[in-house]
Amino acid sequence: MVFPKFNRVPLSTQNYVASFIDDNEYSSAFGLQWNTWVNTQLDSHTGLSITRDRTERMFGPIFHEIKGKQVLEAGCGAGRFTEILLAEGAKVTAFDISSAVYANRENNSNMENLLLFRGSVTDIPLDGEFFDVVFCPGVVQHTPNPIDTINSLWEQVIPGGWLVFDQYRHNLSTWSRSAWVFRLGLRRLKPNRSLAITNALVRFLFPLHRAIAPYRIMEKFLFRISPITVHFNGYPELSVEDQFAWAQLATHDNLTDFYKHQISLNKLKAVVSKLAPVEAHYLVKAYTIEVRIKKSPIGDTSTPVSEVTFLTSSDHPSG
Repeated sequence: MVFPKFNRVPLSTQNYVASFIDDNEYSSAFGLQWNTWVNTQLDSHTGLSITRDRTERMFGPIFHEIKGKQVLEAGCGAGRFTEILLAEGAKVTAFDISSAVYANRENNSNMENLLLFRGSVTDIPLDGEFFDVVFCPGVVQHTPNPIDTINSLWEQVIPGGWLVFDQYRHNLSTWSRSAWVFRLGLRRLKPNRSLAITNALVRFLFPLHRAIAPYRIMEKFLFRISPITVHFNGYPELSVEDQFAWAQLATHDNLTDFYKHQISLNKLKAVVSKLAPVEAHYLVKAYTIEVRIKKSPIGDTSTPVSEVTFLTSSDHPSG
């Protein structure tokens, strides 16, 4: 199996995972989160196709062409997307800034076509232009500088390859919720303390959300005053037990992240245009914008093409 070679010596190695970064306050909450809910969002755990459906939607037509291709997954967490990419036969190199990579190792340890490492998305220890597809779902908005993140990811794409990512869409309704007030305090606490608080909030408010879920107008009002994230209408097929676990995970994710960058479609287009892709596809959802862009093949001088699709949806920025 051919994998990319690291361009520097790792600081340490744990459980066959090379680490190029030390623990820090920024990443510790993410690590605790994914090592607490190790397999909660994996399709193999839920028995559903939630993650596969999202991956297929973001990849578009290239999803069924990734067998045997080199794919870099940036911000892989516990491996919910890694599992899907491997099942499609991709050669996957996946990394995360946090200790979540060890949960990913646990979830996908039997796969030979997977290389895991721990590192920063803006300081990737690889020479660049190696991957047919670079995939980064649910990450860009949580990094210190999204533009630096996107540029760093683009450097890893081969000529003629693709970058697939998403970012939170600028949405005023986010600021009309109480969640941002809770976040101001919780993200300043030690990870174990904030985890205990978010779990307590979910235990207290989850029954109320479950009761209100069939009544959409009442549910929308409740979302304004309740800081927790639930998925009763987003993913109604989840069992009650999984609904509770997803609520705990998403609430912790939503209330403890250091950074939560939002962007408008026009501004994101401006960022992407500076990369000079030959194709740029945007899927605009209620709270996110999904992007798929193609790097120019060597010698290609095609004019960039943009395609924008609007989709009315009740998706929620939960990670």
